Formats: sequence, structure tokens, C-alpha cells
Amino acid sequence: MPKKYVMANFKMNKTNDEVCDYLDKLSSLTDKCDCQVVIAVPSVSIYSAVNKASDTNFIIAGQNINENAYGSFTGEINAEMVSNVGAKAVLIGHSERRNQFKEDDVLVNKKILKALKSGLICIFCLGETLFDKKNNLTEQVLSSQLTKGLNSIYANELNHIVIAYEPVWAIGTGVVATEKEISQSIDFIRKKLTDLYDEKIASEVTIVYGGSVNEVNCKEIAKIKNVDGVLVGGASLIPEKFAKICKAFCPCKTRKKE
Repeated sequence: MPKKYVMANFKMNKTNDEVCDYLDKLSSLTDKCDCQVVIAVPSVSIYSAVNKASDTNFIIAGQNINENAYGSFTGEINAEMVSNVGAKAVLIGHSERRNQFKEDDVLVNKKILKALKSGLICIFCLGETLFDKKNNLTEQVLSSQLTKGLNSIYANELNHIVIAYEPVWAIGTGVVATEKEISQSIDFIRKKLTDLYDEKIASEVTIVYGGSVNEVNCKEIAKIKNVDGVLVGGASLIPEKFAKICKAFCPCKTRKKE
């Protein structure tokens, strides 16, 4: 049975020592949980986190990469640097990168291509804004983000891509999309993947939900049949809370095929 993905995004939180302490605590709290845990830590903590998590099933991820292979980009890091220190995955296209740093779909695509070339799993984030939702543009936006973000990505590369559906209006707001909204959007994403590739390939892509997920609502989200896991922000910062979210997705159940 396929594992569910439960992913943490620390964002710009936790020092290196705090990350290591967190991993020790989380490991003891989730030792019997068989979901795939992914933890995106600040870049300065990747190396230490990889070493600390070496005896666990945790995947350590970066939170961002530059779209260039190398060069005069002070303060930036590239995909090879992230991979070289042991990270296995990286977040690409998170709404905070799109909104605060003005990253568009073309740039997101360049980053995905670089990450794949370096052997990283891409956690490809996408989702509509509140304006999009109110104006019935959700499907149009998701279609555009998928089409542009996956430009020049071959079918056999999709097994290195996890799609994180994160409606922007639900991130950090305490407002969680309804079961119907989540299910409909994920169904649409899978349908669009079918159009871009084929039904078999689309059915195998991991698609998770993110947006104000916490230790309370995670149980209801876990019941949604077409949700393959969650990407968690604020609630992931406390190991006891995040462990409860992990356990909500264990034991794993095979996604119902339509």
C-alpha cells in the first residue's frame, strides 16, 4: 500500500540546535508510524538535520533553491548544494515565494527542472488566491500553474514530484478548505495531469493538501479518499502536535480508485 506523506515546513523558524532537538523528540513520538515524514528545514540546518535523522525514515528537505546552476547570486543556494549536503527533497513554488518574492510559473518551472536534474524530489506547491476563489477562477488558475510548472517535465520524472495543493486563502489563516473543496480541487488536478500525460501516470502522482492543517482537523482531512497526505506549516513547529498529525495518516490506506 502506498504511504501517505506528512510534510513539515518550518519556514524561517528554529535554530540549528532547535532543529536537532525537534528531530530527537519527533523520532521518539513517531517510532511506530509508517507514513512518509518529510521535514523542510532552513538551509543552514540541512546538513545537521540529515545527520540527526540518519536512523529514522524522515526525509529532510530544503525550502527553496535558485533556478541557476551557479553564479554571482549572493545569499542564494542551488539544487546541487541542497542535494550535496544530504537533502532528498525541496519545496518549489510555495505561495510565500510566489507572493513575497514574486516568483511566477515560469520561474517555478526552471527551479523544478534544476531540482530534478540534481536528483531531488520536488514538492511542487500550487493553489488559488481568495480573489481567484471568489471569481470562480480556481480551475483556471490550477490548470495554468500545472501546465506551466510542468513544462518540459517528462512522464517518468513525475515519480520525483509531489504536488501540494495549498489554497492561498487557507494558509496561515486558520481557515481550512472544506472536504468538498479539497476533494474537487485534487480531482481536477489529477484530471489535468491525465490531459497532460495519461490516466495511469496521473493516478500514481502523490497529491497532498496544505492550508491551516493542525492536530485537530487532521483526522477529518485524513478521511478524504483522494488526499495522499498533508503539508503542514505552523502546527509542524511543535513535535507533539506534528506527531499527532503523522499518526492521523497511519495506518496507510490505499487511495480509492475511481
